[in-house]
Amino acid sequence: MKEGRSARQLVPARGRPRGLSILLAPFGTEGDVRPLVWLAEGLAARGHRIAFHVTPHYRHLVDARAWPVIEQGKANAFAQAMADPRMWKPMTGSLRLLRLMVDSLPASAAALDACGQAFDLVIGTTAAAGALTWAESRGVPRLMIHLQPMALRSATDPPVLFEGGEWLTRASPRVLRALFRLNDDILSRPFLRGLNAHRRKVGLRPLRSSEELLRGADAIAALFPAWFAAPQSDWPAPLRQFAFPLDRDEFHGTLPPRLRAFLDAGESPIVWAHASMNDDIARFAKAARAATHRLRARMVLVGPGAERLAPDHDFLPLRYAPYAPLFARCRAAVHHGGIGTAARALAAGIPQLVAPRSHDQPDNALRLTRLGVADAIRHRQLDGARAAARLRALLDSSVVHRSCARWKVRLTQEDPRPAVCEYAEAVAHDLARQ
Repeated sequence: MKEGRSARQLVPARGRPRGLSILLAPFGTEGDVRPLVWLAEGLAARGHRIAFHVTPHYRHLVDARAWPVIEQGKANAFAQAMADPRMWKPMTGSLRLLRLMVDSLPASAAALDACGQAFDLVIGTTAAAGALTWAESRGVPRLMIHLQPMALRSATDPPVLFEGGEWLTRASPRVLRALFRLNDDILSRPFLRGLNAHRRKVGLRPLRSSEELLRGADAIAALFPAWFAAPQSDWPAPLRQFAFPLDRDEFHGTLPPRLRAFLDAGESPIVWAHASMNDDIARFAKAARAATHRLRARMVLVGPGAERLAPDHDFLPLRYAPYAPLFARCRAAVHHGGIGTAARALAAGIPQLVAPRSHDQPDNALRLTRLGVADAIRHRQLDGARAAARLRALLDSSVVHRSCARWKVRLTQEDPRPAVCEYAEAVAHDLARQ
């Protein structure tokens, strides 16, 4: 990264830049892919040429828009990695994801070299090191997208890095900085070794810490609002913060006929939304049935493996459902704490019970409770009795309902896509001149 760039330099050019060739590279699950599709739609509407570097597992999301795809690895390899139970464990999940990221570097570089296309800008999510490193080695401007506050390590507003790690948020900045250094010296060393071996091979200097990886672009866009995570003095620059990447139209989207019929047949249900790539749903499903039975409520269960369960008059299990229009017709949501799921529940204005497991989920859960819209329970403690008690308290609380209404109104007033597109154009325009 060139030195001396500041946020003040990244300003929109006079007149809108036209016809940029932009590569978007999400790395992760559907919750990482859909926000970049959302952004690409805005960029395409502004006259830019779009291409995607994405796992074949999610190629259908891009093919539906007829954009060119440069495949990222093999579909079965991605699915197998996501199905590994270690990917979702509190202490090992993030390390497994980083290992998957490092393993993908050579294949990403080879695929992007082979495509023979020149790009004016590469946009990647937090873990999209393959595309972002390739762009760095070729001098292409890079914009990194952080979808969750956990990606912005701060000693003044520290993220919850693992389940049960809430105590870290009460530590002093001095203690936190020491813990961050310890993480860089010990936990990050194995994946940095592989990452730096690749960087040397393509002519780039090695990184000294995981923090450098999280800041490893010419500019950063944080796609979560300041009321969810306030900007901090030790965040990297240049960085701009925006609202959640939500399309207002999706809340009025079409529901599958079977789901629509179930919703029309009775009172608003509680939705239990499991992670989209984690098929370890047994505990979650058991708690869901027991809790909603205690509450005498109807329920919809969504997640891999749910389709194997038998439905009845007050229980509908589905492998997949569009969250936004579903949440708009539900009383409450119980979920794992993924940032996209949390944002849609906020926009629907419903109480949330969060049972986080790994990655950014514990940090998102804490931030939701601070907003007054949610309660959190450790995943391993999730059972029918505890979940029912927590849900009853949320549903009976006038304070929670006022908080839900407040943030719902706030979200309906925010449309960040034009501003994010302008920022992306400014990154490409400003750095092309340097």
